[in-house]
Amino acid sequence: MAELLHVKGHCSWFGGPDDHGVDPDEDLAFIYDVEDAPHLFLHDQPAGTSGLARRLDPGTFFIACRWDYDVTPKEMLRDQTRKALVRVGDKSFLAYPADWGPHDSTGRVADLSRGLMEALGVTTDDSVEVIYPAPAE
Repeated sequence: MAELLHVKGHCSWFGGPDDHGVDPDEDLAFIYDVEDAPHLFLHDQPAGTSGLARRLDPGTFFIACRWDYDVTPKEMLRDQTRKALVRVGDKSFLAYPADWGPHDSTGRVADLSRGLMEALGVTTDDSVEVIYPAPAE
């Protein structure tokens, strides 16, 4: 499949119990239930929360980008057989689309799970490259 999204720019992290940038009851843009992608979520809902954003497992490799739903429909992004390639220099990993973001005002192109950021060796506002869907190897 041809590239539908190819961006380069700054990143930050999101998701999981420690993400206080999202409300405790905040859900995700196109994953509506834990059963839609059980491998992305913690077994139990974190105390004091009810939204899926805080239930994401920060050790799982997931990503949020400003998806154009006319090009990458929500149904496609929910298809967990299609992943994004996230690259920094000679390091690259596959990540599951999990949400829409970051907000335009941040100047960032992607929000990544903490686990993915650690694996890539990046911190907030470092640059990454994202290709969706990941090219076949």
